Amino acid sequence: MKELFFLSCAETSEGGGVYKYGLDENGKLKKIDYLSCSKPMYAVISKKRLHVLLRAPFTSSVNGGYLSCRLDFSDCTEIKNTLGKCACHLAVDKDVYIVNYLRGNIVKNCDLSVTHSGKGVNVKRQDMPHTHFVAFSPDKKYVLCCDLGIDTIFVYDRYLKEISSAEVPSGYGVRHLVFSNDGKFIYAVNELVPSVSVFAYADGKIEYLNTIMLDCENENSTAAAIRLDEDKLYVSVRGEDAVFVFNADGANLKLCAKTSCGGRSPRDIEIIDNYLICTNENSDNVTVIDKNNFKIIEELSIKNPLCVAVCR
Repeated sequence: MKELFFLSCAETSEGGGVYKYGLDENGKLKKIDYLSCSKPMYAVISKKRLHVLLRAPFTSSVNGGYLSCRLDFSDCTEIKNTLGKCACHLAVDKDVYIVNYLRGNIVKNCDLSVTHSGKGVNVKRQDMPHTHFVAFSPDKKYVLCCDLGIDTIFVYDRYLKEISSAEVPSGYGVRHLVFSNDGKFIYAVNELVPSVSVFAYADGKIEYLNTIMLDCENENSTAAAIRLDEDKLYVSVRGEDAVFVFNADGANLKLCAKTSCGGRSPRDIEIIDNYLICTNENSDNVTVIDKNNFKIIEELSIKNPLCVAVCR
């Protein structure tokens, strides 16, 4: 049975917190445990610990918070200040890297901070830098950061010295990324103009190649999460309330399927064995979908589910 952690971004009085579930081989979910915390935003699992970002846990500050605990929710650390407002993504190994969306910065170990500058062409959504994602390169030598506000992916060394950068088309709003299986390409999802941009990558150097548009019927659609499972690339799109599936072959992407997420506003997705997991923020539900026939196997009611973290 695989262990999953669902983040409910609500006040504790509304059921907010982290829910631990088991997923069996038939795609059924069973509740195991619950961690009470207010408005968790994102979480990752590293070194048998759960690392969690909180929206605004301090009475004297609007900044986000970071904590970690064991996977049974024991040994919970004190909450650290993330040095910015709306901490929304993190990457963890021996160090912790966090991005604060409403500060436009990337932070190492809640101590060292680099703040971006500039703005984009979308007046409402790109009035300033909006750092939205951080991840390690496959060899862990570098740290990559997506800035939705200035349409740029940055590559840093471990001390946050910039190594290279590349832009997506203006106003597209790059949000999240994944590496190809061989580490030679990057697939980045653009939120504001739903699309996937492809980059070449080698030893810290990133080069823009092309962008593939997502054919959305809803003109107000915004893309969210991107995941790679073997040779299939999955992208969730809010408004469209769908998941697009591509065959991924190096720099070549070809749409092979599009399926409903089973709710509204799929903020995060994951692929576990034969199942696609969708956290549907605006319909307060999580769906488990058979990735082979796209039938909904299981549905779970959770308030404002933003993220699913998987213990692999």
